[in-house]
Amino acid sequence: LRASALREQFLRAKEVLWAHLYAGYWWGLLGFLAGIVWPLVVLLPRRAWKWRTIRAASSVFFPLTATPLKISGTEHIPAGAAVLVVNHSSYFDNVVLGAILSRPPIFAVKAELFRKFFARVFLERIGAIFVERMDVERGAAAAQKAARLLRAGELVVFFPEGTLTRMPGLLAFLTGPFLAAAEAGVPVIPVAIRGTRSILRGDQWFPRQGRVEVTIGAPIFPSGTDWSAAVTARDAARAEMLRLVGEPDLAEEVVTL
Repeated sequence: LRASALREQFLRAKEVLWAHLYAGYWWGLLGFLAGIVWPLVVLLPRRAWKWRTIRAASSVFFPLTATPLKISGTEHIPAGAAVLVVNHSSYFDNVVLGAILSRPPIFAVKAELFRKFFARVFLERIGAIFVERMDVERGAAAAQKAARLLRAGELVVFFPEGTLTRMPGLLAFLTGPFLAAAEAGVPVIPVAIRGTRSILRGDQWFPRQGRVEVTIGAPIFPSGTDWSAAVTARDAARAEMLRLVGEPDLAEEVVTL
């Protein structure tokens, strides 16, 4: 019995040590790549070059951390304008999007990031839109700006939940992304990311090994350009997202992160 207990303790200690070594390597690699990507994105003159840099760094991160990445449905992303709505499970979702999108998108990001120097400079250089989630008037202005970019042929990425939570499930969707799609007359593409929450939870900074799956759904076309069409597109996109992610419906949850 004593030998068995010692063996279990040894195996547990080995497991804990490996987890900490992996976490240290994970963050070390991410920091190393970020140290290359940030100055290049700031200095490179062309947006396409900036995105190639981001995509290259994001893509190599997965094999170097032994994280399998499976992608399906890329044929649903059009060559022209579209709104991509993505479920938000983890801060790691941004690295996933960097790896899977072949052309430079416009990201709609929370306005709080504007107050953080390194994040603001980086995001401004890739053309991000800063969205005030708690201010209806400013949120509407951001939707108008997104609509103008969509009319110019851009691919605009939104996290319509507006935040993330450590618990599995899909939060309620904001209407702004769908107003922009309806006003510009472009499709909404639901993108479901699975696995990132297990790798890096929203309220923790200790990464774990796991696998990531991305499913890109069929386009949803708004039936008009008004509020009603936007709400209908929002509800259709959320229903499809729930089906793709296979997680609980957390529409009634109120989360602040």
